[in-house]
Amino acid sequence: MKVNFQKLMMIPISISQDRLGHLARIFGCSTGSLPFTYLGLPLGLTKPRMEDFLPIVSRCERRFVSESIFLSRAGRLQLTNLVLSALPTFSMSTTSLHVTIREQIDKYIKNCLWRGSNEKNRVNAKAV
Repeated sequence: MKVNFQKLMMIPISISQDRLGHLARIFGCSTGSLPFTYLGLPLGLTKPRMEDFLPIVSRCERRFVSESIFLSRAGRLQLTNLVLSALPTFSMSTTSLHVTIREQIDKYIKNCLWRGSNEKNRVNAKAV
């Protein structure tokens, strides 16, 4: 295995731009700045804002709309347990999510489980 220096990016923390440029030329990599995303998570020196987590909500929403239409109730249960719960859990392993973001993701999980892809479909929890 070899390190691919073209894919690397140097992010400066308490270093001058001259030194950063010099190191980047030596290693043959690009330079970046904070904040940035790494593995889909926003990273920076300050606490992430609510807007930084909106891609997580949109990923949950896309999964909900695209996959729950084809699934039975048992399949939707598996989807909520494995996929929709795993996306926010991965994010919460590094930082706590804003309450509004957690509530929005919970709303998608509940809708996926009880209604399928149809928002207007009212299924009573007792009837299941």
